[in-house]
Amino acid sequence: MDFDLLEKLSENWKKSKDLQIEKQIIDLICTNNKDHFSFPIAEKCLISSGRVGFIYKDNKTYPNFFEFLAHITCRQIPLEIKNCHFGPGEIVVIRDNKGDALGDLILSTNEIVKEIKSKLSK
Repeated sequence: MDFDLLEKLSENWKKSKDLQIEKQIIDLICTNNKDHFSFPIAEKCLISSGRVGFIYKDNKTYPNFFEFLAHITCRQIPLEIKNCHFGPGEIVVIRDNKGDALGDLILSTNEIVKEIKSKLSK
């Protein structure tokens, strides 16, 4: 998944609110192929007080993409899905260890995709 592309498209969408760009972003997120939607998190994480924090690879942030996600899912930033809090600079999962946090991260990411797909079918 090319998050730099998603960020760039989201920036263009934010400026124009162009429905074609919106559809392109949604298609990239929801396409069922080998390059399924997942957040580009760094290998290392921070575990503290029952929370696991993940930053994005190369310390990148995705403010425009998260504005797009908030718009399309009708949620506030950070997006709270189950016990995961998705923000433009990090993801925080309410868990005690990395393994469980990664599992919850996958489930919550799938939930985001499911929400976007359900909006499309309406």
